[in-house]
Amino acid sequence: MSHGSATQAAEAMHISQPAVSRLIADFEASLGVRLFEREHGCLKPTSEAHLLFQESNMAFSGLARLREAATSLSELQRGRVRIVSETVYAEGFIPRLAAAYHVNHPDVHMELDTGPSARIADWIAETWYDLGLVVLPVSHPDVSVRFLRRQHALCAVPPGHRLAGYSVLKLEQLAGERFVAPVANTPYRVLFDRALKSAGVDPDIRFEVRTQHGICAFVAAGAGVALVEPCVAEDGGDQRAVFIPCEPPIYWDIALIVPKARSPSLICQDFINYLTEHAEDYFAGSKLQVQITAVSDH
Repeated sequence: MSHGSATQAAEAMHISQPAVSRLIADFEASLGVRLFEREHGCLKPTSEAHLLFQESNMAFSGLARLREAATSLSELQRGRVRIVSETVYAEGFIPRLAAAYHVNHPDVHMELDTGPSARIADWIAETWYDLGLVVLPVSHPDVSVRFLRRQHALCAVPPGHRLAGYSVLKLEQLAGERFVAPVANTPYRVLFDRALKSAGVDPDIRFEVRTQHGICAFVAAGAGVALVEPCVAEDGGDQRAVFIPCEPPIYWDIALIVPKARSPSLICQDFINYLTEHAEDYFAGSKLQVQITAVSDH
C-alpha cells in the first residue's frame, strides 16, 4: 500500500511481481479476510486493508520507540533510581550529588525517601527501593553492602557556651553537661553511649531526638550539648550551634546497600559508581572536615 502497486512493491523488496502476488494471497488466506480487490489487473485496497495498514504502522512505530528506549537505557540516558537514606544524608549529600549527576543525565528520574538504617535494610531486601544509604553495622542476609566512607563526629554546643571557643574538645570536658542524644536503639546512639562511657562521662540526657538536624536545633536553642554527624553542620544544620572536632575521634561507617534478589539496573549502578567516586571530593571540601582530619591524624 505504501508503494501504490505490486510492481513497485516488488522492486522495493527486490523480488518478482508474481512473488508479491503470492505473498498477498497467502496473507489473505491466513487472515481469512480479503485485503485487495482485483480490478482490470490492478489491486485496490479494501476497508479492512486500510484498517490493518493503520494498525501495522502503529505497531512499527511502537517498535521504533521501544528500540529508542532500549538504546537510551544502554547509553545511560534514561531510567529510574529509587533511593532511601538516613535523613541526615538525604538533606545535603545525596541531593547535591544527585543534582550534579542529573546535569549529564537529564532524563533519569530519581526518587528519594528517608528512614532509619535498620528499616532501610528491610526495604532494600524487599526491593521497595533500588539503593540505600545506611550507617553500619547493618546485618541483613538479603542485602549487599558497599562501604562508602568513615565519618567523624563533631561536638555541637550552644552559642556562648563555656566550651564554644575551643578548637578541639576532649570528651572528658563534656562531663556535667546536659545532653541532647539520639533516640535509643539506633547506630548513632550506640556510638554515643560507647564513646562517652570510654571517656568516663555519665551523660545527663535531657532530650532524645531521632534526626541529626533535630538534635542540632535543640542544641542551638540551648537545650544541651551533643555529638553529631558533620554533614549536619555543612548542609543546612542550624548554624546558631557551634561545631567543634572532638578527641579522641568518634567515628562511624556509612555504606550503600542494594538488594541481593535483583542486580542494580545499568543506570543505578552508574549512579552508585558516581556516588562512590565523588563522596571523598564532597566531604574533602569541608573546612570542618579538614579540622577533623587534622585531629584524627594527631
